[in-house]
Amino acid sequence: MRYAVLFSGMSFRRHVNGLEFCWRALVDHLGFEPGNVHVLNYDGSLRAFGDPAQGPEPLWPGDDSPFRMTVRAAGSRAAFQQTIATIAARLLPDDQLFINTMGHGGHHGDERGPDLITYPYSRRFARDDFCATLASLPPHRSLVVLMAQCFSGGFNNAVLEASPAAATFITSAAAETRQSFMTAADGRWDSFQVNWLTGLLRRLSVGEAFQYACNCEARNPFDSPECAARPQHASELRF
Repeated sequence: MRYAVLFSGMSFRRHVNGLEFCWRALVDHLGFEPGNVHVLNYDGSLRAFGDPAQGPEPLWPGDDSPFRMTVRAAGSRAAFQQTIATIAARLLPDDQLFINTMGHGGHHGDERGPDLITYPYSRRFARDDFCATLASLPPHRSLVVLMAQCFSGGFNNAVLEASPAAATFITSAAAETRQSFMTAADGRWDSFQVNWLTGLLRRLSVGEAFQYACNCEARNPFDSPECAARPQHASELRF
């Protein structure tokens, strides 16, 4: 069985767009069951920070159709931890888990490292707390993590150390001391996230998708993506 968690805390509209892109990639092209894809966004709806309180739902800019993903909970620390606990209760040794974090990231500038910025009120979800949540999972076949927030590279080694999966791969949009960027052309997407997922849709391995995202024409020139794998051949994982 394959499970996924798509998470964004204090989302801007481009982050919600990216979650939908990820959902469609997993469900429409990579064979994930919709019921196994857990979407956690902003206030538990399809809204983003700064959206009007009322009005029609925006259309997804990928094809100007309505959003199809179902948001199950807010983009909060508590909701992420509860979702991981729910998956942990079902996760079997041959199962796979994919996690995509979007939104914003912060950094203390010291040994505490980076955080995820979560709903509400831009609360911090510290790297070590995030990794302790992952460590609560039972052993399983593989864990793949895609992080698109600023300073996300600071999670890489900590995720590898915490993961109970037999094979773990993490790819991050930015180095630990760098910001991540939107697409240069129109600003409706996070550059690295959408490019890495596009690589997956070309039936590349997770490591090959990283190389594609680093070198494709659509890459934002200010991107500083990084990846890490344990064991090394985890970069050959495919969905």
